[in-house]
Amino acid sequence: MGGADRFGFSATWSPDSSHILIGLSQQRRTWTLGAEYAHRLNSSGRVRFEYEGSVLPLYEETDPTVTGTTVTIGGQTFNTPQTPVRVVAVAHGPVGTATEGELSAPIYAVFGRQDTYAWSLAPLGIRASLFPRRRIQPSLGLDAGFVVSHRDIPIDNADQFNYMFAFGPAVELFVNPKTSWRLEYMYRHLSNAGEGALNPGIDQGVVRVTLNLYR
Repeated sequence: MGGADRFGFSATWSPDSSHILIGLSQQRRTWTLGAEYAHRLNSSGRVRFEYEGSVLPLYEETDPTVTGTTVTIGGQTFNTPQTPVRVVAVAHGPVGTATEGELSAPIYAVFGRQDTYAWSLAPLGIRASLFPRRRIQPSLGLDAGFVVSHRDIPIDNADQFNYMFAFGPAVELFVNPKTSWRLEYMYRHLSNAGEGALNPGIDQGVVRVTLNLYR
């Protein structure tokens, strides 16, 4: 199954982020569209190794923001808007206390979301696929590269240039000897490696679907 060279078209989606290994930023959503190229390095009856590189011209990240505060006191609710500020984590507890005469009430932050568009290049990658002659092939992939955005991510005073690496298992299903679909689940990390004033980093579990064309 397959051939020496492979061209792929992929989409990824991650609905959340948390502290999985390194990153601290929470509740990030990311989706991407891109293309990849792979070249067979070595193959036997049991395993195939490929070089793999990818480019993601469309990379969208959605970050949580604080958009103001709200407090209910004396039966009335007061909302105070502010310029949205992206935050590392969403805290649902009180951020302060308001008083009116003998009454007091907790103040809560109001949260929204803000999109940031970027592009990514991952020129360093490798994939190991088991049972390369079968119609269904499990594999393990590793990608490394960078993301460039029009503003700092994931928060202000981080950096517009971030390093990225991802790895995880996949299953590839061949619909014919030269065409396949691959479904994988990856751990992906994004950070500026301390080059920005702040570096909370992002850890995500990512689902990627790829259409592969071999030649």
